[in-house]
Amino acid sequence: MSRSLADLPSGASADVRVVHQFWTTIRFANGRIHQPHIERSTHVSYRVAEEKRLATATTVDDSAEGLATVRDTARSLARVAPVERKFPGFPTGAGRVRSPVAFSAATARLSPEGATRLAERILEAASAGAPGSRIAGVVNVGFERHRVVNSSGLDRPDALSAVQASVLVDRPEREPPVSGWSDGGHWDVRQFDPERLGREAAARVARTEPVAVEPGSYPVVLAGPAMAEALQFLANLGFSGHGELEGWSCLRRSRGKRVAPPGVNLVDDPRSLQTIPRSIDSEGTWTHRVPLIDHGIAGEAAMDLVTAGRLGRPLTGHALPPESPWGEYGPEPTHLLLRAGDASDEELIRHTRSGLLITRFHYVRVVDPGRGIITGMTRDGTYRIEHGELSGPVRNLRFTESVLTLLKGITLLGGESRMYPSERAGAVVTTAAAAVRSFRFTSATLF
Repeated sequence: MSRSLADLPSGASADVRVVHQFWTTIRFANGRIHQPHIERSTHVSYRVAEEKRLATATTVDDSAEGLATVRDTARSLARVAPVERKFPGFPTGAGRVRSPVAFSAATARLSPEGATRLAERILEAASAGAPGSRIAGVVNVGFERHRVVNSSGLDRPDALSAVQASVLVDRPEREPPVSGWSDGGHWDVRQFDPERLGREAAARVARTEPVAVEPGSYPVVLAGPAMAEALQFLANLGFSGHGELEGWSCLRRSRGKRVAPPGVNLVDDPRSLQTIPRSIDSEGTWTHRVPLIDHGIAGEAAMDLVTAGRLGRPLTGHALPPESPWGEYGPEPTHLLLRAGDASDEELIRHTRSGLLITRFHYVRVVDPGRGIITGMTRDGTYRIEHGELSGPVRNLRFTESVLTLLKGITLLGGESRMYPSERAGAVVTTAAAAVRSFRFTSATLF
């Protein structure tokens, strides 16, 4: 890698990312293991800056010849790229050396048979909790080794380990069909509880026929999976560096202002053991704890080299890989932690008195980024709350609501946080359930 950087012409600079991935994926459907998949791969991303023209090329060949080829390809692309006038240049490697925050050798060493056993344990627990149901899901176990090197002398390695799983339990023969869902993960497989996922998904399957409710605004209890997805959209729509730069961030006029009750504290902290830890971002910048919402007050957006240069702001350690499609997404928080409260699930329901319990959202899309409006559906466990108790299942509803309204409406936070990683731990949200004053549902379904 160093040789390919040294061979750059005078006035040119570059950075290189090399990622070695080792993942085992075990899928199950109809109560049976199927489609086991083992992936061992290498990905190289080479970015060149020549006369402040930036271009990136990628390869899977990390040999000297492969690096030379991808460097020349990036240089050719740079010749026709637009000038990035405020590009600050690649950072140096100054500062003390840091080791990876956390890495589980037990996770990295887990065999395909071990990963299969995790899937079997989920299946067994779900089958015991909901006999006769159809059960499907996935288990992903693996680790990655990252290294970022640039022509300014930076050379920083990193590693992560992760296990992630999700399970769906449904009864398609019922009319309407009913289902339950659970998901979760951890960086250390020894702290991952597969039986819990199976039990939760089974418990969320309605035992009686769901009834229809009228669309409208309801107080809601958002279970962990629903809260995690809402917070992911808040991170993108409110704290994206591109959203800040291009003017579509829903929080662009609210920095330093109150956007939530004082009890709401949201941070992005890739160094916390409550996430899937990362020591560096994709440009080699050290990660650190960044307050996003501090006692209800909105913080600043995430920055990488390009957005920091254009806006004249400091780096925050949120760079995603610069190649497409990640480059278009730009920097955004990917390790969200919402500070838990002290309420039990039962207390959240009693506090809500009359409303709906939402397990998770499905097929969520952005309607208006500037106002934070998203739309989607409820799925896999939607229940009516009456007189502070669950009174029975309801048919699913479509919602159209702003993440800002949700944020301002938080009235009580659950006391138990959990990690909700993406499939290969590129992002993770750690959150508890929450009670929200009002959530708008715009139409109903037949199931």
